[in-house]
Amino acid sequence: MIAMTNSRHACYLSVDLEDYKHATMFDMGLRPLTNPEQTWRGVHRILSVLRGTDSHSNITLFTTGQIARDQPDLVREMTRLGHEIACHSDQHENVFTLDRTEFLHNVRRARTALEDACGQRVIGFRAPNFSIDERSPWAYSTLAEAGFIYDSSLVTSTPRKNTGAYDIWDFSGSRLFEFPIYRHNVINTHGIRVIGGTYFRLLPLSTIVRLMHKAVELGYVPLIYLHAADADNQPSPVSWKEMSGLSYLSRSRWVVRQKQWALGTEAVADKLLALLKVFPHLGPMRTALPLKGTP
Repeated sequence: MIAMTNSRHACYLSVDLEDYKHATMFDMGLRPLTNPEQTWRGVHRILSVLRGTDSHSNITLFTTGQIARDQPDLVREMTRLGHEIACHSDQHENVFTLDRTEFLHNVRRARTALEDACGQRVIGFRAPNFSIDERSPWAYSTLAEAGFIYDSSLVTSTPRKNTGAYDIWDFSGSRLFEFPIYRHNVINTHGIRVIGGTYFRLLPLSTIVRLMHKAVELGYVPLIYLHAADADNQPSPVSWKEMSGLSYLSRSRWVVRQKQWALGTEAVADKLLALLKVFPHLGPMRTALPLKGTP
């Protein structure tokens, strides 16, 4: 039994907000379809859990430009409720698949769509699949050049001397605040991002709590990241028919992958509720920053 009270620790809860069907078909190389109902269901399920805790009532939603263009009503509603809208690329592209110029164009296009939908300045970014790596070392300075103030894409196992939520990086006069995500190494450099997505759905609550305490010991403020699809208890994967154009073998592989991605969704709400009692959520990530006059 896990003690759920008297914790001195806290976390930041955020949602990586892409349309599951659109993003998955985009990865398949097919013309994407959308499923707005699934996106709404997942987001509202996460927010309903949050309302049942003593945590801050607002979160950060790292949102794609595609969502802003196809579901501006969702972005506007989240803004009206006081949540922060941040950027999650334009169509959920992995950063390492782009060059610097393409990435700059991508985030500018996404940010324009997001700001048009929410009516506020968008200052934060998170790479889809945390896809800034050694293949894209220019990405962080490009974000600063594009006018972003903070990022939450760095996954690292390096202990931190700074016990605050963020680090500060300077790029030729531009400053970027970085919220790092702790990676618990299992084999060499492969490990568990603490914590969200598949790890959140499949790992036992006791293991998640232990990993978050480990992150705190190493100087991190734990970040919980969920996708709308992680919390959707009515999964609606891309169907066999919708995958027409792919080979039989490719379609079969995607069926299996999607079944794996649906595992554990039923337990997400209860698990999140229990976890937020141990690590209360602190609020939108922008509220951690020493910003004045930023709308």
